[in-house]
Amino acid sequence: MKKLILVLALLLFPAMSYSAEPDPDLAKEVEIGRRAVKQIEEKWPLTSDPAIVSKLEMILRRLEPHMSRRINWEVRLVKTEALNAFCIPGGFIFFTTGIVDALKTDSELAAVMAHEMIHADRKHSLRMSAESNKVTLGALAVMILSGGAAAPIILAQVAQVAITSAYTTELEAEADRLGLDALIKSGYSPTGMITLFEHFMAEEYKQPIAEYGIYMNHPDTPKRLAAAVKTLHDRNIPIERKYSLGLLRTEIREGANDITLKVDGVTAVTGKKNPETRALMSSIRGEIDKYLQLELAPYDIHVERGALYIGNHFVAGNSDGMTKPDDIRRNLIRAINAGRAKYPTSKFFK
Repeated sequence: MKKLILVLALLLFPAMSYSAEPDPDLAKEVEIGRRAVKQIEEKWPLTSDPAIVSKLEMILRRLEPHMSRRINWEVRLVKTEALNAFCIPGGFIFFTTGIVDALKTDSELAAVMAHEMIHADRKHSLRMSAESNKVTLGALAVMILSGGAAAPIILAQVAQVAITSAYTTELEAEADRLGLDALIKSGYSPTGMITLFEHFMAEEYKQPIAEYGIYMNHPDTPKRLAAAVKTLHDRNIPIERKYSLGLLRTEIREGANDITLKVDGVTAVTGKKNPETRALMSSIRGEIDKYLQLELAPYDIHVERGALYIGNHFVAGNSDGMTKPDDIRRNLIRAINAGRAKYPTSKFFK
């Protein structure tokens, strides 16, 4: 009986990445974080938009098992157009409404969340402050929590590192690497980190001198992007931007006499309304959803002996009363080109 219960537990609650032992210093971290949060919330207005907060909490819960420490994470939403997200020691995560509005999908939000969680999980801002003050982490905690004359200054320093993302190149690289790993393990599209960096680069081109936050002190974004791309290539994980950008979405519409399959609003296939056409449309849609990607070259979508293929995958053949395969091909390429045009800084073929 005990063995059966163990098997069921493993099936229902798969192995997590938590460390086996609790962190004895975490309580001090949380208290430091609470004091920093109090200062932050006195300056920045919070909003309690339930839809956004619920989404962020859902993302947080999926990423949480893939951190190394048992932290009681909390998420807060700051009402400002600034593009920023940061995590205070002790697991207090802040997102601005600006960055939530700017990012396209849960995968991109998860990429930001994972990166910031790693900073707190690995004590990055505390480690930097301890190093700059030439003390140990334990001594730093005593200095902040003692209430001495230096406490407010050091506390502000810890918070400032997190808020402005003023981490060293090495710590940023660690947050990128471990954050990407958490994305993969949690089931989010890891391409979310690729498109996130591409958003950074596009914003830097438009606004070289950005406000505080995630764009500040990130002159190495191209290098960070290249490192993430290399990681995915090395792990044989395809880069598929449509999932993190919310593009190439299909829908089937039925009119009085016909059925139409659209890709991002572009008509791809039409046919006479009947049960056979409805079944074919559903099949074609399934193949397009699985195999049509922004990264495809035109020759990847081809017609052979009257049948349409994406790569080696059959999509559609000739059928009476339906769009011909050659025309479907042209329509799909048009949809891809329209999607790419929205993100001209992305290198889809690299």
